[in-house]
Parts: sequence; structure tokens; C-alpha cells
Amino acid sequence: MYLSDVDNAVASRDALRITALLRKRIATHVPRDVREELLAFSRRSRDSHRAPVQFLRFQHRISQLADGGEPMMTAQGELALGGTESRSTAGAARRRDGERRSAAANPAKEPDSADATDSPRQER
Repeated sequence: MYLSDVDNAVASRDALRITALLRKRIATHVPRDVREELLAFSRRSRDSHRAPVQFLRFQHRISQLADGGEPMMTAQGELALGGTESRSTAGAARRRDGERRSAAANPAKEPDSADATDSPRQER
């Protein structure tokens, strides 16, 4: 309904109506480049032959989505990620062997047999 109001204002080149519609809160759902184009369009002279192409493309895309027949998404629900974890373990980083540790932890590296012979600094 909002886009049809904007379309009517654009078709009649009613600059005051376009700017009034752009001030509404629902205008924040329109992409910035489309809003900027409509604002520039409203400031042009009435005899200009320039069309608000970005707005017309946006309006066409929205009408195609509305005609698609799919129900509109409402609020986003929570996804169950595995279902077996409790809230106390959610968000904790775990090692592959099952040991729990903080994601920011930097445990000391244990030297294995190859690292024991190689020293980080070699003396000359």
C-alpha cells in the first residue's frame, strides 16, 4: 500500500507528497539508493523527463515477490542445533576429544617427540 502511494505521488509529480511519504517510518524499509533517487526526483522540475528507474525496479521486484504466492516470513524462530546439548554447554568451545575449554584459551603446547629435539632458537 505504501509503494502504491509513492507510485501515485511519482506519477502525478507531487513533490510535497513524495517527501512526506519519505519521512514516514516505513520508508526505512526501502533501500537507501531508492530513497535518495526519489528525493532527487522530487526536487527536479515538473517538466523533467527523467524517471525514477531505481524506484520502478524496486517496485517491480516487490510486486513479483508478492505475486509469488509464498507466505511472507514473520518472526524468525530459534533453530535447534543438535537438540542434545543443555544450555550450560551451549556456546562453549570444545576440542574434538570432548575436553571443554574457553574459546579464548591458549593452552601451553605440549612438546611431542619431534619438537623435543628441535629448539625454537638455535645458538651459533
